[in-house]
Amino acid sequence: MGRKFGSVVLLLGLMFASASQAADLAVQPGAAAPSTWIVTIGADVRAVPRYPGSNDFVVLPVPYFDLSKPGSPERFHGPLDGIGFALFDNGVFGIGPVGSLVWSQSQKINGLGNVGMTLNLGGYVDYWAMPWLRTRAEVMQGVGAGDGITANLFMDAILPLSSALTLSGGPRARYVTSETAAPYFSITPAQSLASGLPQYHVGTGWQSVGAGTQLKYRFNPVWATYGFVEYQRLIGSTANSPIVNGPGGSENQWIFGVGVIYSFAMTGLPF
Repeated sequence: MGRKFGSVVLLLGLMFASASQAADLAVQPGAAAPSTWIVTIGADVRAVPRYPGSNDFVVLPVPYFDLSKPGSPERFHGPLDGIGFALFDNGVFGIGPVGSLVWSQSQKINGLGNVGMTLNLGGYVDYWAMPWLRTRAEVMQGVGAGDGITANLFMDAILPLSSALTLSGGPRARYVTSETAAPYFSITPAQSLASGLPQYHVGTGWQSVGAGTQLKYRFNPVWATYGFVEYQRLIGSTANSPIVNGPGGSENQWIFGVGVIYSFAMTGLPF
C-alpha cells in the first residue's frame, strides 16, 4: 500500500513541477497546430471494497488519461469509465479503445487464497442523446485472473453549475460472464474445505446496478480537480455467493474518490 501511495505522490509531484513549463502551451490548446494532441493525465485516490462483495474498504490509486484534438470541447469522463481515447468523435458518437485494471486481491477470506490481477481490454461507444446527456457502453475481454467478458453501461447528466464547476451523475449497470466473476465469487471444493464455506459456482448475467455522482472544478485550462461517490448493488448469482452474503460480505458496494488532472499539448505522436 505504501508503494502505491508513493507512486501517486510522485505522479502528482511531477505534474505540479512541470506546470510552469507547460502552462504556456496548454492554456490555449485551441491555438495549437492541427497535428498537436491535447493530452490529459492525472490520478485519483479512491476507497473501494477490500474485495468484491466486501463490507470493508481499502484505498487505491487509479490513473486518468485522455487524448483530444486541439480546439475540441473538453470530453466528459465518468469515475468508472475505463481508460481510453476516441478514434472517432463527431460530437454525437464517440468510438475508441478502452481498458481497465483490476488490482490483485490478497486473502479475501481465510482459506480462499489470493486472486491475481486482471487487465480488461476492449472498446467503447459514447452516445450523446442531448448535449447534456451521455450514454456509454464498454465491452472488454479480461486477461489474467478474470478471463471473461465484462460489459459496463453508464448514463450521465452533465450540469454546469458555473463556468468552473460541473455536477454530473446517473445510473450504472454491469454484465459479466462466469469466467469474469468466478475468481471473486465462486468457491471451489478445495476452497470450501479450507474455509468452511459451501461450494458455489457463480453464473453469467447482470452483476450489479447502481448510480453515481461527480463534482468537478476547473481551476484553469490546465488544472482541474474532482470528487465522486459511486454505489453498486450486487444482484443475481453474484449476490447469492457465500462471499457476499456471509460474514464480512455485503451486497452494497460503495466507492469514494478525489483526484486531480493536468492537460498539456503534445506534438510528434505517431497518429
